[in-house]
Amino acid sequence: MSVAGLLLAAVGLAFAAPGAGQATQPAQPGLMDAWANFILAPKVWKGQVVPEPDAGERASGGTWLDSDELPLRVHAPVGTSRLQLTAARGALEQAYRTLAASGWPLPFADGGRGGSLAFDLYLDPAARAPAYAASEQPIAWLDFDSAGTYAVVDAGLPRRDLPACVMSALVQAALHGRDPAEAESMLRATGDFAAWLFLGEYGCAGSMLAAQHAPELGFLQRDPDSGARGAAFLAMLSERHDGGTGRFIEAAWQLTRQRSRGLVKPGILRSSPDLWEALAASLHAAGEDWSDDVEELVAARLFAGDARARAAASYRVFAALPNGAQLPMQADWTYAQLPKRFRSADDGIPPLGSVYLRVRTPNVTEGQELRVWLRGELGPRWSLIAIRLGASGTEVGRVKSPLRTMPDSYVPLLLTSDTAEVVLAVTYITVKTPDADAPPALPHAFELVVDRSPAP
Repeated sequence: MSVAGLLLAAVGLAFAAPGAGQATQPAQPGLMDAWANFILAPKVWKGQVVPEPDAGERASGGTWLDSDELPLRVHAPVGTSRLQLTAARGALEQAYRTLAASGWPLPFADGGRGGSLAFDLYLDPAARAPAYAASEQPIAWLDFDSAGTYAVVDAGLPRRDLPACVMSALVQAALHGRDPAEAESMLRATGDFAAWLFLGEYGCAGSMLAAQHAPELGFLQRDPDSGARGAAFLAMLSERHDGGTGRFIEAAWQLTRQRSRGLVKPGILRSSPDLWEALAASLHAAGEDWSDDVEELVAARLFAGDARARAAASYRVFAALPNGAQLPMQADWTYAQLPKRFRSADDGIPPLGSVYLRVRTPNVTEGQELRVWLRGELGPRWSLIAIRLGASGTEVGRVKSPLRTMPDSYVPLLLTSDTAEVVLAVTYITVKTPDADAPPALPHAFELVVDRSPAP
């Protein structure tokens, strides 16, 4: 019997009037008690949980500089120049005003823990990253999980990097305060995306450029450093789904807020849905799968690094990257040198890592074929994409193997006279939606065989 049926039966038995000449029958024993116990039973969350983040230890001593107009304070070690303090304060004021005008969240008040009621930014020579946020006490008066936060940037950053890194740290502090359970990698990715969105900078301290130089490392995993490598992915999603305004990403963060009090033990926070789950659900509602967008990123980031590639880029974020942002090629062959075999490093590549190889095809005749076999270790879904480029660097065609759990794939690519080169991209795609809270998945290795069609 359903819960509703149980209630109706209980009420009917308890209050039904006796018929004529019929003795009154007592309600069925225990039925109302069972219903009451069901209603009053404590609700138990059975999804994913994480420990509350450790309270960060603020730097003590030093000097500080307050904003004249906004509730902001910059802290720095003794001996920091007034010029550096003033530059950091100016960057913080600019970031704060920008977020307030854009509708993005701002950090909660911290109750005066930094010596004032202002939000605190620390220039720390021992910072563990160029820019990050730390939380302290939970905020008990809010229904959703929330915490007071502060921001940290590396005191050794060049002054030119301060605006982007301060913006990243402030965004991370605001989002961390609203979802203390979210992984640090997701915070860093969003903060560095905000540096691009609002300032046109390539993340904090050029994190987007660093990501281009190491595509095999993957992004948005448990490792906090993988977060900065995911900023360009968020920028691409924003361009695809909100025209580059950032609303798609900001709205996904709103979906991650949750309430843990009364549902899990003290000191534990609900961590689902997290940002990966929110993005996956939002993309699904738009008719896409998150893995499709990862493969789109794999191809899109190829068009960056020099004027020719930038002119062919489909996304502004890659068209804007400066010279030197080219992806590294793990092999560079000519069509005449085939067949060739390529083995990845013995320790493999981590989830969402990609390896790129080039086959130059000068003077190919119409109808010649490139044949690519992939054999990977069991575990991932292996993505194999072949992208044909013309002499001007524009894309003239693309084929890919379907994603599946079988470790073997084959792609035949028919070449045309306008094909100047073919770039092959192999990517480790996880079977399930990635989870930045989960222990890191093992890297996996693969092997490629690249051949040409037999001579006529």
